[in-house]
Amino acid sequence: MTMIRTAFVLAALMINPFSSALVADAAEHGTREEAQALVGKALAAFNEKGSAVFDEINSGGFRDGNLYIFVYSAGDQGKVVAYGGAPIDPPVLGRPVEDVTDADGLSIGKIFVEKATPEGTWVDYRWVDPSTGEPAAKSSWVVRLGDYIFGCGIYK
Repeated sequence: MTMIRTAFVLAALMINPFSSALVADAAEHGTREEAQALVGKALAAFNEKGSAVFDEINSGGFRDGNLYIFVYSAGDQGKVVAYGGAPIDPPVLGRPVEDVTDADGLSIGKIFVEKATPEGTWVDYRWVDPSTGEPAAKSSWVVRLGDYIFGCGIYK
């Protein structure tokens, strides 16, 4: 994998030597294990501090490279209550769950709420990768804790 990543970086730099920032971002995508660990950290903080942790998430306190936490409320009036992806990703904080759609118009917010379990599960979709500006395959680890869905996504 390292040889493939190195070849990608060298090829990109030969095509456009000014693209090193984008290449670095693309090469530093988080892993499944890192996403799961970040969700675990956010869950532990929520168990300790309650909804006060949402302010920490919104201010970037739960970011690791291109990984960040998002939290949806799962009730009848479900909405995005915490979102660590700003300002890189489109603003979704406060939006109704069903209005959060992926690059293909699929209501991933609704799917996160429907599929999340206390044990956690992966949900696949497509999201615009900020390092390329193009839609890319993404998968989010989502965990239900009471009336909240905690998640973190990775680019595949």
